[in-house]
Amino acid sequence: MKTFKLTKIFGIDVKLDVSWFIIFFLLSYTFTFFYYPYCCPDTNLFIRIIFGVFFAIIWFLCILLHELGHSLIAKKFGFNVKEIILFVFGGVSVISHLPKKPYQEFLIAVAGPIISFILAILFFLLSLLTTEGSIFYGLLSSLAVGNFILGVFNLIPAFPLDGGRILRALFWNKFGEIKATKFALFAGKVFAYFMMITGGYYLIKGEFLNGIWLIVLGYFIKKSAENNYKHVIVKSLFENYKTEQFMHVVKPLFYNTKVSDVINYYFPFYKVKTLPVIGKDGKFYVIDIKDLYNVPENLEIGKFLKHIKCFVSPYDDIFSTYEKLKDCNVEEIPVIYKNTLLGIIKRSVVEDKIKELERLKEI
Repeated sequence: MKTFKLTKIFGIDVKLDVSWFIIFFLLSYTFTFFYYPYCCPDTNLFIRIIFGVFFAIIWFLCILLHELGHSLIAKKFGFNVKEIILFVFGGVSVISHLPKKPYQEFLIAVAGPIISFILAILFFLLSLLTTEGSIFYGLLSSLAVGNFILGVFNLIPAFPLDGGRILRALFWNKFGEIKATKFALFAGKVFAYFMMITGGYYLIKGEFLNGIWLIVLGYFIKKSAENNYKHVIVKSLFENYKTEQFMHVVKPLFYNTKVSDVINYYFPFYKVKTLPVIGKDGKFYVIDIKDLYNVPENLEIGKFLKHIKCFVSPYDDIFSTYEKLKDCNVEEIPVIYKNTLLGIIKRSVVEDKIKELERLKEI
């Protein structure tokens, strides 16, 4: 699905998935033609349309605040939060790493529902300042109820909902991360199938919109649970492997090395496209082999040096390194230990290991 960047909050990109427009329209339409005529019958159609749109916008601001709750706690623990995406089912925080400790998982998971409950109380108190039966009362009371339901729904102990993650955190210390995840995954699948079966029941009754919505949401929860579980298993397996086992040992070049030497000797020997270089100032840099094509071969590579923005340690587990490769959006990354550049690790090598584990049915 295509996404559009809306803004940046606390250094986190906030994006809008095109599927968001589906739920935006449905919410606006439902409140304009069904909810407001029931709760505020004296309001005219134009006002109902405006407040129907208001509800849809404010509702997704509430979803954004819910996700910011997760994201800001994750950032407190040092995790990189890449983005928050608002889409048809609500929102999702894209966090670079899985929590490494159960208390981190618990606090990150519980932050979102806490925000929703705070918003529910806030909107409820504001609704008391309005006249019952007015459209302002209808808007504020519906936002109070909506946030309360959102908080309760997310606390259902079904992975990957927040409640499922809380359940996983509570079982983590006693049973270990994998068994705790399996238990939470089972609960998530049971809940997902329950939703889909309920959706089928609504379809039989002729309530097609409710039925289709529950089936799609249940299927989404089921697939998301399975994908999250695989992510946890890969992390667990890869914690046994260190980056030094997969890196290409590469001796740094000097800034005055000729382009012709790199193309004809070093690149064929090392077989990496990112080569480390010691600059004129004695610091480490890198060059990209593609920058050396179609340039005079007698030039020195010092003209093509790039600063090292991302690197890993040889003692990092391979899962952390793989996450770093994805975070930095690079195919190769330097391996550095105590100001010594030891080599380069390739993303393709790590991905080949994942495929190998899959073939061996370890995942």
